[in-house]
Amino acid sequence: MTGVYDGHSGDGGYVLAHRGEHLTITGSGYFRIRWQVMFTERPGHLQMPSWTGLGGKLFHVASGGGHRLDDQQPDQPGPSWMGNPTEGYAVLPPGAQQMWQNEFYYVDGSITLHQNETGADYNLQLLPVTRTELMDDLNQSPSEPHPLRYGVVRDTGWDDAPVPQYLTRATPAEPRSVPQRSEVG
Repeated sequence: MTGVYDGHSGDGGYVLAHRGEHLTITGSGYFRIRWQVMFTERPGHLQMPSWTGLGGKLFHVASGGGHRLDDQQPDQPGPSWMGNPTEGYAVLPPGAQQMWQNEFYYVDGSITLHQNETGADYNLQLLPVTRTELMDDLNQSPSEPHPLRYGVVRDTGWDDAPVPQYLTRATPAEPRSVPQRSEVG
């Protein structure tokens, strides 16, 4: 799997940290997106990332990292990874799927991921992973202080795992215009 990228890289992966940055992923394999919601920088409405120009297949196969971002942080009364009462919260659009720390995908073809932040600030770190690394993440035993929960497998093994929200085969001039309910066909 290869990437064509306009942002910066870190820890062997790619980081989309600013609105307008995008990454085109080509090949076949699994990858992880690690979410970082930067509510201390800028809370508010979170404009979700979008996927455009799908040529081939893209599946959302699992969620992991030991917690959802709306889970309460251990040993912290009140704050979650989405915010706190003092600094504010990042708020998802109605109907948007709540993210986990790590979201896992499988690509066979080509797709471009767009960082669309307006309002709430967030970063996306993308890293190719093996199936073994994916399963190791999902099977971390819940314990204090981390992880809080086992991961969730969405892949049935029959090419009917869900596609991500905000996905299209088209290449619109404005990536934020991709509708939430993906109808890829």
